[in-house]
Amino acid sequence: MARSFHLKSFLTLGALALGVLGQASAQPALTEVKLSLNAPFDGSNAAFFLAAEKGYYAAEGLTVNMDPSGGSGEAVTRIGGGAYDFGFADANVLLDFNARNPASAGKAVYMLYYRSPLAIASFTKAGINKPADLAGKKIGGALSDGAYKLFPVYANVTGIKPDAVKWEYGDLRLREAMLLKGDVDGILGFDSTMYFGLTKQGIKPADIKFLYYADAGMDIYGNAIVASKKMVETKPGVVKGFVAASAKGWRDAIANPAAAIAALKKVNPLTNEQLELEKLQWLIKNQIVTAESKADGIGGVRKERLDKSVEVLSKAFELPGKSVGADIFSNAFLPAADVRKLP
Repeated sequence: MARSFHLKSFLTLGALALGVLGQASAQPALTEVKLSLNAPFDGSNAAFFLAAEKGYYAAEGLTVNMDPSGGSGEAVTRIGGGAYDFGFADANVLLDFNARNPASAGKAVYMLYYRSPLAIASFTKAGINKPADLAGKKIGGALSDGAYKLFPVYANVTGIKPDAVKWEYGDLRLREAMLLKGDVDGILGFDSTMYFGLTKQGIKPADIKFLYYADAGMDIYGNAIVASKKMVETKPGVVKGFVAASAKGWRDAIANPAAAIAALKKVNPLTNEQLELEKLQWLIKNQIVTAESKADGIGGVRKERLDKSVEVLSKAFELPGKSVGADIFSNAFLPAADVRKLP
């Protein structure tokens, strides 16, 4: 009887094991998507790595391959060309791309920067204290960067003649070096990236001067999660799941920035944790947390503000056709309000 019992138990366990294996094999494989980040791996995009580490993407049936980029211009071009499904990029760069490439137009689906970080950085000794001071100065920029792509708009609203500025082009990662070596008088980019890139080289904060695009009257939104046209039109469920998971990652990163940097460190062991933590904290304080996002939560936009900025940018860019806010942003994929609420 004992032998019969053991054999029966073995057969029963075997059947159970086969059943478990059968259930496991029956589970659908994760959908693989590609995300183009806004820059090299750093504090500004650490929240996406936190979302992956916490299993938020897997819970939505997704596995996400994240790649660095040379800036918003490259990220937008990547999704426009179909090589990437999602991007983290400046919504205003997306506007320019969409108007000129309507057949490849993607959509911003989750807003994150409520105050644009775009700025011109210089040393105080350069004497660049107002837009007019840029005349005759040599400015460094990256062709693929959002700050460079939007400079014509800045010039338009401040009355600067674009040809009055002398340009020096270089890789996004070498921008601060150009300023430090004295090759240029100023550089374009995100305030936090330039600030921390300079201070880590020993430059005192008091010696760094910023001219913000936002202070010139460009009341524009900044970086958002962007989805390709193909994803929006053919896989809306994937877009919704990706946004939901990313939103949770950003919610957690805002509540605990150090956790996001720790997740980044696991992916990029060379990460300077203190530097990238300060960078992320800067972004949260200056770009994400505003009166608007406090009142509305993050992720959405105010239609009147977006429509107005699109109108201003369209004229400055001399874009073909007539663009409106709905051409670059969709609120159809926003997650629940509790995920969007600031901690």
